[in-house]
Parts: sequence; structure tokens; C-alpha cells
Amino acid sequence: MSSANSDVRKAHKNSYQIPPRYSLLIFYPHTKTNNVSATEHQRLNRQHELIQEIMLGKVFHSPIENPARILDVGCGTGAVFYYLGTTFPSARIYGVDVATIPPNPIKKPDNVTFVHGDYHDLLGSQDPHIAPGSMDFVFSRLLISGMTTWPSYIRSCHDLLKPSGWLEIQELEFPYYDDTGIISNDWEWVQAYQAGAKAKGLDLDCAGKAAEWMREAGFEHVQTKMYYWPQGEWLAERGREEYRNIGIFLETEQPRLYQTIVPNMVSGMGFSDEKVRGFQASVLETLKAEEGLHKNYWVTFGRKPS
Repeated sequence: MSSANSDVRKAHKNSYQIPPRYSLLIFYPHTKTNNVSATEHQRLNRQHELIQEIMLGKVFHSPIENPARILDVGCGTGAVFYYLGTTFPSARIYGVDVATIPPNPIKKPDNVTFVHGDYHDLLGSQDPHIAPGSMDFVFSRLLISGMTTWPSYIRSCHDLLKPSGWLEIQELEFPYYDDTGIISNDWEWVQAYQAGAKAKGLDLDCAGKAAEWMREAGFEHVQTKMYYWPQGEWLAERGREEYRNIGIFLETEQPRLYQTIVPNMVSGMGFSDEKVRGFQASVLETLKAEEGLHKNYWVTFGRKPS
């Protein structure tokens, strides 16, 4: 069995400190601490199951066949990492993250290797696990609140891939929608959140830009597919039963998430503690489950020319 660890690298240089309960949330930035509760790991694994559920059993969309080497960037709890190892038993699967993968009751596939470190640092370190032109498939999911270098990240993925290799990026679009379009632009906490994200170098529009970034990096056959992240069960009641469980999950977890991360996202923006508490209260008011309330979740994938 291959080693579960590689050289320990320094934590992500673009990260910022957040409460440990949420520090591994997959649409949320990783932190410099590995102090994450077992309850949070369970929650993250449940979220992985729900994403797979809305995709009708799929975890990825790229049409890869007989891959030899796969990289999962920001592998989190290892849910996708282990899935890839089981799905492609003859391939070598590498997962990179700044936090260690938690213990898993499922037996680790023999063909997976966890590389502990910052992806950007590893690229410049001549790490044998991440060599140019070595990968058949590179996958990442929900790096929206941790990635500050999207165009260069995508170019580096192009360099890592073999000819005809595939890159897939799954990202959450930040604004909230209803049936009429975007409804969150006038929410005060959202305006502050967007300003804080911009100040930290984050691009909350990355989901919608990924396809163009891929094309600019030289990828071909770039495709997109959009899914919903609904607040509540309204979409299931419209006949999309695959969205029921994630709607129930997000109705509880999205308000809790943003109440937790708003203070960190707006830190350094000059807001008083009272104002920040007001933002947190507004989160609860605006994210009550209502008909049509949702975010969009985009899957973007493309191939490196042969």
C-alpha cells in the first residue's frame, strides 16, 4: 500500500484564519490548522454525497478513459480522492491539500497517495508526484473562497496534463437567485462580503469565468453544465426529487456557514463589531427558505489538445 503522506509543506499562503468547525468546508477556504472536528468531517462527507445525488450519481463529467495518473487539488476529506481510486484501480491517484485527510472507516485504496502541502508551492518544488505532462485528469471542486490565482492555476493544470488530458472545475456561483434572476445584489451583508472577498484577492465570479479561462489557457472542447443549490424543498416539489435532500441540508447549513464566515471575510474593512453582528443577523433574514431561492453550481471541463 502506498504511503498516505508525502513531505509536509507550509500551509496555503493565501489562506486566512477561520473558526475550526468550518475550516474544511469544501466551498470555503482551508486554513493553517488541522483542528477540524469529527462532526465537521461527517458533514463534509454528507455534502459530497448530496452533490453526487443532484448529479444523478456522477462525481465528475470529463470523458476520461483508462487514466494512468489523476490529481485531485484541494482533496479535503478525501471523498472524491477515494472515489477516483476505487473507480480507476489501475491508475495512480494523488490528492493535494494543506490539511491532512481525516481517518476514514472505508479502507484506503492501494492506488491513492496524499500529498500534504500547498499546490502552488508543490508546483515549484520539483515534487515527483506533480510533474509537468504527467496527468491524465486534474480535478478540483469548490475552491471559490480559497483560490486567488485562477488564470495561472488553470494554466498550471494545462502544463501538468498529458496531451488529450482533461481538467474539470466544479464551482459555486456566489449570488443568490430566484425565478426572476439575481436577488442578492442589494443585500447589505452580501455587498460587504463581496468587498471583503475582492480585498483578499478572491473572485466570487470564478464559476462563470472558468470556461473562458480554460479556453485562454489552450483547452479545447470546453463544456459546462449547471446544477442548482436550492434553499429548501421547493425544487423537489416541482418534480426534481434529486434536489430534496440537498435543499433540506442547505436550508440549515448555508445560514450557519455565512454567519460564521462573514466576520472573517469583512475583517480589515473598517466595520464595527456591532455592524458585523448586524450582517450576521441579516444572513438569517435573507436566507430563509423561500420559493425559488437558490445558487448555481457549475461544472466546467475541457481537454488539452493532443
